[in-house]
Amino acid sequence: MMMRLAIAAFAVAAATQGHAEAFNSDGVASGQSTSELIEFGPDHKVLNSRITYTKFEMANKSHPMNQLSGRCFGTVELRGGAADGNGVCVLDGLEGDRVLMGWVARRMNPKGEIIGYWTVNSGTGLYLQASGGGTFTSNVNQANGTAVNTLRGAVTLR
Repeated sequence: MMMRLAIAAFAVAAATQGHAEAFNSDGVASGQSTSELIEFGPDHKVLNSRITYTKFEMANKSHPMNQLSGRCFGTVELRGGAADGNGVCVLDGLEGDRVLMGWVARRMNPKGEIIGYWTVNSGTGLYLQASGGGTFTSNVNQANGTAVNTLRGAVTLR
Protein backbone atom coordinates (compact mmCIF):
# COMPACT_ATOMS: atom_id res chain seq x y z
CA MET A 1 0.00 0.00 0.00
CA MET A 2 2.78 2.47 0.95
CA MET A 3 4.60 1.65 -2.28
CA ARG A 4 1.46 2.41 -4.35
CA LEU A 5 1.01 5.76 -2.58
CA ALA A 6 4.64 6.66 -3.16
CA ILE A 7 4.39 5.76 -6.86
CA ALA A 8 1.12 7.73 -7.23
CA ALA A 9 2.63 10.79 -5.51
CA PHE A 10 5.70 10.60 -7.74
CA ALA A 11 3.52 10.32 -10.87
CA VAL A 12 1.45 13.37 -9.89
CA ALA A 13 4.59 15.41 -9.12
CA ALA A 14 6.22 14.40 -12.40
CA ALA A 15 3.08 15.22 -14.41
CA THR A 16 2.77 18.63 -12.76
CA GLN A 17 6.40 19.50 -13.43
CA GLY A 18 6.25 18.13 -16.96
CA HIS A 19 3.72 20.75 -18.06
CA ALA A 20 5.76 23.77 -16.98
CA GLU A 21 8.26 25.19 -19.43
CA ALA A 22 10.65 28.02 -18.58
CA PHE A 23 11.90 30.47 -21.18
CA ASN A 24 14.79 32.92 -20.89
CA SER A 25 13.13 36.25 -21.66
CA ASP A 26 16.02 38.35 -22.94
CA GLY A 27 14.94 40.49 -25.85
CA VAL A 28 14.06 43.90 -27.24
CA ALA A 29 10.67 45.50 -27.77
CA SER A 30 10.39 48.39 -30.23
CA GLY A 31 7.60 50.82 -30.89
CA GLN A 32 6.34 54.39 -30.75
CA SER A 33 5.84 56.62 -27.72
CA THR A 34 3.11 59.24 -27.38
CA SER A 35 4.13 59.99 -23.80
CA GLU A 36 3.74 63.37 -22.16
CA LEU A 37 6.44 64.88 -19.94
CA ILE A 38 5.13 67.41 -17.39
CA GLU A 39 7.80 69.60 -15.79
CA PHE A 40 7.58 70.80 -12.19
CA GLY A 41 11.11 72.15 -11.95
CA PRO A 42 14.60 71.71 -13.36
CA ASP A 43 15.01 68.28 -11.74
CA HIS A 44 11.40 67.21 -11.14
CA LYS A 45 9.12 65.81 -13.86
CA VAL A 46 6.14 63.50 -14.24
CA LEU A 47 5.98 61.19 -17.25
CA ASN A 48 2.55 60.10 -18.47
CA SER A 49 3.87 57.07 -20.36
CA ARG A 50 2.06 55.63 -23.39
CA ILE A 51 3.98 53.35 -25.74
CA THR A 52 2.66 51.13 -28.51
CA TYR A 53 5.08 48.28 -29.17
CA THR A 54 4.90 46.88 -32.70
CA LYS A 55 7.05 43.85 -31.97
CA PHE A 56 9.02 41.98 -29.36
CA GLU A 57 12.18 40.30 -30.64
CA MET A 58 13.38 37.72 -28.16
CA ALA A 59 16.91 36.27 -28.26
CA ASN A 60 15.27 32.82 -28.46
CA LYS A 61 13.10 33.03 -31.61
CA SER A 62 10.91 30.14 -30.39
CA HIS A 63 10.05 32.06 -27.20
CA PRO A 64 6.26 32.49 -26.86
CA MET A 65 6.74 36.24 -26.27
CA ASN A 66 8.55 36.62 -29.61
CA GLN A 67 6.49 38.87 -31.91
CA LEU A 68 4.12 40.14 -29.19
CA SER A 69 2.69 43.59 -29.81
CA GLY A 70 0.50 45.97 -27.84
CA ARG A 71 0.33 48.93 -25.51
CA CYS A 72 2.08 49.88 -22.28
CA PHE A 73 0.95 52.78 -20.13
CA GLY A 74 1.52 54.23 -16.68
CA THR A 75 2.96 57.16 -14.76
CA VAL A 76 6.49 57.83 -13.52
CA GLU A 77 7.72 60.63 -11.25
CA LEU A 78 11.32 61.60 -12.06
CA ARG A 79 13.50 63.43 -9.52
CA GLY A 80 17.21 63.50 -10.11
CA GLY A 81 18.26 59.94 -10.88
CA ALA A 82 15.27 58.46 -9.07
CA ALA A 83 12.19 57.17 -10.83
CA ASP A 84 9.04 56.13 -9.01
CA GLY A 85 6.10 54.80 -10.95
CA ASN A 86 4.32 51.85 -12.42
CA GLY A 87 1.97 50.69 -15.11
CA VAL A 88 0.80 47.77 -17.22
CA CYS A 89 1.24 46.35 -20.70
CA VAL A 90 -1.57 44.63 -22.60
CA LEU A 91 0.15 42.52 -25.26
CA ASP A 92 -1.25 40.29 -27.99
CA GLY A 93 0.42 37.20 -29.46
CA LEU A 94 0.25 36.03 -33.05
CA GLU A 95 -2.26 33.28 -32.12
CA GLY A 96 -4.69 35.70 -30.40
CA ASP A 97 -3.50 34.97 -26.86
CA ARG A 98 -3.10 37.98 -24.58
CA VAL A 99 -0.74 38.66 -21.68
CA LEU A 100 -0.99 41.35 -18.99
CA MET A 101 2.37 42.49 -17.68
CA GLY A 102 3.06 44.93 -14.88
CA TRP A 103 6.07 47.22 -14.64
CA VAL A 104 7.68 49.29 -11.90
CA ALA A 105 10.17 52.09 -12.62
CA ARG A 106 13.00 52.49 -10.10
CA ARG A 107 15.71 54.78 -11.48
CA MET A 108 17.00 56.70 -14.45
CA ASN A 109 20.55 56.19 -15.71
CA PRO A 110 22.82 59.00 -16.97
CA LYS A 111 21.63 58.36 -20.57
CA GLY A 112 18.04 59.17 -19.52
CA GLU A 113 16.83 55.56 -19.77
CA ILE A 114 14.28 54.38 -17.22
CA ILE A 115 15.25 51.16 -15.44
CA GLY A 116 12.93 48.89 -13.48
CA TYR A 117 11.18 45.55 -13.10
CA TRP A 118 8.47 43.75 -15.05
CA THR A 119 6.22 40.82 -14.12
CA VAL A 120 3.70 38.63 -15.88
CA ASN A 121 0.38 39.26 -14.08
CA SER A 122 -2.13 37.15 -16.02
CA GLY A 123 -3.20 36.21 -19.49
CA THR A 124 -5.35 34.10 -21.79
CA GLY A 125 -4.68 30.94 -23.75
CA LEU A 126 -0.97 30.19 -23.70
CA TYR A 127 -0.43 32.78 -20.95
CA LEU A 128 -3.34 31.70 -18.71
CA GLN A 129 -1.08 30.42 -15.92
CA ALA A 130 2.15 32.13 -16.95
CA SER A 131 4.48 33.55 -14.33
CA GLY A 132 7.82 35.29 -14.30
CA GLY A 133 9.47 38.62 -14.74
CA GLY A 134 12.77 40.42 -14.80
CA THR A 135 14.31 43.82 -15.46
CA PHE A 136 13.86 46.39 -18.22
CA THR A 137 15.70 49.40 -19.61
CA SER A 138 13.42 51.76 -21.53
CA ASN A 139 14.84 54.30 -23.96
CA VAL A 140 12.58 56.82 -25.71
CA ASN A 141 13.98 59.23 -28.29
CA GLN A 142 12.34 62.52 -27.26
CA ALA A 143 12.79 63.99 -30.76
CA ASN A 144 10.80 61.39 -32.70
CA GLY A 145 9.13 59.15 -30.06
CA THR A 146 10.95 55.96 -31.07
CA ALA A 147 10.87 53.56 -28.10
CA VAL A 148 13.23 50.66 -27.42
CA ASN A 149 12.80 48.50 -24.33
CA THR A 150 15.48 45.94 -23.45
CA LEU A 151 14.19 43.02 -21.35
CA ARG A 152 16.01 40.49 -19.17
CA GLY A 153 14.38 37.72 -17.15
CA ALA A 154 12.41 34.50 -17.46
CA VAL A 155 8.82 33.36 -18.04
CA THR A 156 7.31 29.99 -17.12
CA LEU A 157 4.29 28.66 -18.98
CA ARG A 158 2.15 25.92 -17.42
